[in-house]
Amino acid sequence: MTAIDPRAGAVRQLDEARRLYETGQLDEAAAIFAALAADERSPDREQAAAGLAVVAERMAEILLEEGDPGQAADLLLEALAVPGVADSARLRVLLGIAHLELACAEFAGAVEAGPDADTAALAIELLARTLPLRGRDGDAETVWRYGLDHEDGALAAQVKERLDRP
Repeated sequence: MTAIDPRAGAVRQLDEARRLYETGQLDEAAAIFAALAADERSPDREQAAAGLAVVAERMAEILLEEGDPGQAADLLLEALAVPGVADSARLRVLLGIAHLELACAEFAGAVEAGPDADTAALAIELLARTLPLRGRDGDAETVWRYGLDHEDGALAAQVKERLDRP
């Protein structure tokens, strides 16, 4: 590659994005990778998309670990909209995980809102059946127990029916 090689600038940018990623500056790395991946004239578009997928994966994992599935989902949707990243199965799985976490929060919120027995029983069942998908079997047992032991007898009976069905 010579000094007049048009790829020289893109290669330097890729190298800079990789360096930023390695030093933990994920937002900055993602911005460079995203710009290169979105540039139809970039000869390194494919490499940039691959780099963006790696950075987005790490950023989403951090957000999920920190308990911010909404921001993780937003980030993943943004990354998956970039050409060349849309085929990333790993990012799609992480997006599903973020949505599961969001669903759990909504189900828990519905139970806490004190709705009618039908809605509460449904929310308890959905929460208790979703938590094990995230490896939270103990929490699921606690949710079932909450519903079964509820002071509202009608709610407790509905939760028992939901628990007992196949």
